[in-house]
Amino acid sequence: MAHHADHADVTREPGPLDSAVGPRPGAERIVVIDAVRGVALLGIVVVNALLFFWPVHAVALGLPEPATALDAAAAWFVAFAFEGKYFTLFSLLFGIGITMQLGRGHPPRRIRRRLLVLAAIGALHVSLLWWGDILLHYAILGGVLLLTREWAPRRLVRTAVIVLAIPIVLQLAFAGLAGIAALSPEGSAAIDAAMAESTAAFLAEHDEALATYRSRDVAAQVAQRWSDWAFATFGTLLNGMLLIVVAMFLLGAAAQKGGWTGPDAVDRWRWAFWRALPVALVANAVFASVRGPEAFAGGWQGVVIALAFVIGAPSGALAIASGVALALHGGGPVTVALAAVGRLALSTYLTQSLVFTTLAYGYGLTWYGAVSHAQALGLAVLVFALQVPLALAYTRRFAFGPIEWAWRALTYGRRPT
Repeated sequence: MAHHADHADVTREPGPLDSAVGPRPGAERIVVIDAVRGVALLGIVVVNALLFFWPVHAVALGLPEPATALDAAAAWFVAFAFEGKYFTLFSLLFGIGITMQLGRGHPPRRIRRRLLVLAAIGALHVSLLWWGDILLHYAILGGVLLLTREWAPRRLVRTAVIVLAIPIVLQLAFAGLAGIAALSPEGSAAIDAAMAESTAAFLAEHDEALATYRSRDVAAQVAQRWSDWAFATFGTLLNGMLLIVVAMFLLGAAAQKGGWTGPDAVDRWRWAFWRALPVALVANAVFASVRGPEAFAGGWQGVVIALAFVIGAPSGALAIASGVALALHGGGPVTVALAAVGRLALSTYLTQSLVFTTLAYGYGLTWYGAVSHAQALGLAVLVFALQVPLALAYTRRFAFGPIEWAWRALTYGRRPT
């Protein structure tokens, strides 16, 4: 399925998640954006690694609890340095890529078809591999970029800020209502009873998912994955994750329209880095230190967590994007290696799911429910370290990754050439 390249070209223009519009002359690709995308894939696998081995309900319950000091340190480190930052970074890159295509004259109907194919890939990802797919969310929410394609950068930024404020306002409303209800003994008792009932239900569903994924019943696993995906989607609506995705789409569009993605934007990257970094450090330190079981972090703790997440995730993504761009824009072997991974972003992302679920599920090594925070972090680093040289070797021979090739072929209705 992959299309052979004439030479080791890592300088083609990128698009959402992977190569946007196919082969172009070497000078036209922005290598640094591919390199940023490569770094994002490291962050994605670090965050996802533990989730491959545990049911979605474990997230709501705050499981697995760190069993050792090393596990506790790994959990805190992942929450501080990775959690929330890298899906946000990918969302920024997605907004850049779609806007780049529209700016080149790609008709909206082609973008819609591209998103439809991405939705099909995401649905297959859920059905065959993992409940934590984000491609289907991107495909659905990506329509926002078509609706706002005529907007000026300033309007896009203002709207993104408003969207980011929504989950904070909602958490304040929930906390206020819960506080009012808890003022009476009856209200306090009702809240406690609801919490206990939710805990019992989540634990039962958690145990059922453990048994299903440890089994070899593939049909039951497909049904479980879709149930888990629906549960996770509802959770991402509550914690603001999907709203952050939309906001970062808009910021990515603004960045592309405002000239922030070219090699002459180094001063802008430096300006963004030094403003985003201190905010990101403080917000993510708070988030990693106060976060708890998501389903039960109500009241003012929930407000603090939401505030830290909604501020820390976008500021962290901007600090990472601008910092990596500054560090790697001069080229060199590290840039080339990361750019190779970034060119194969979609194939790399799905390969991570294939590897980890094979380790986890009953038809593989049956590690499901048995991997700790520190072990998951180590596995993530190991898998990514293996993917880098494989990506380098692959991109020396082929212009597209296998999934990127299929995505483009289905979008255009012909074989990529």
